[in-house]
Amino acid sequence: MRRFSILFATLAIVACTDDGASYSTDNGRQVVSVVRENNFFWEKEAKFYVVVTRLPDCQRRHLMQEASLKTHVELWQYRQNNDNTFILRMGNAMYVVENRTCEGFAPMAEEPPGGLGEHLGTFGESRGVFIFAPEE
Repeated sequence: MRRFSILFATLAIVACTDDGASYSTDNGRQVVSVVRENNFFWEKEAKFYVVVTRLPDCQRRHLMQEASLKTHVELWQYRQNNDNTFILRMGNAMYVVENRTCEGFAPMAEEPPGGLGEHLGTFGESRGVFIFAPEE
């Protein structure tokens, strides 16, 4: 019985999901990352977080939502006011985040006037690995 318990605990730890991918600019000083986490291998959903960084000034992690592990997250740079504002779209849900102070984060009810901005790429799973695929 003890051997079974150790094996089950090992499988539960190994098979959980805790991965992420990043988009960076300014020689890596400004980074937007998406992280997905779940605790058990049988779960088909994960919590998705956005982590914004502007080194050396700030870094912050914000919870977006729980979604399927297969969910794609589109990244847009909203240049209406400045280069520090990003929009993330997960299906019908949208979030705005900034890396000037890394504090600003909010869900969006609708697209801003003038659109989402410049499409930078998409976070998602490819061949079992969570990656950021830049827009070509």
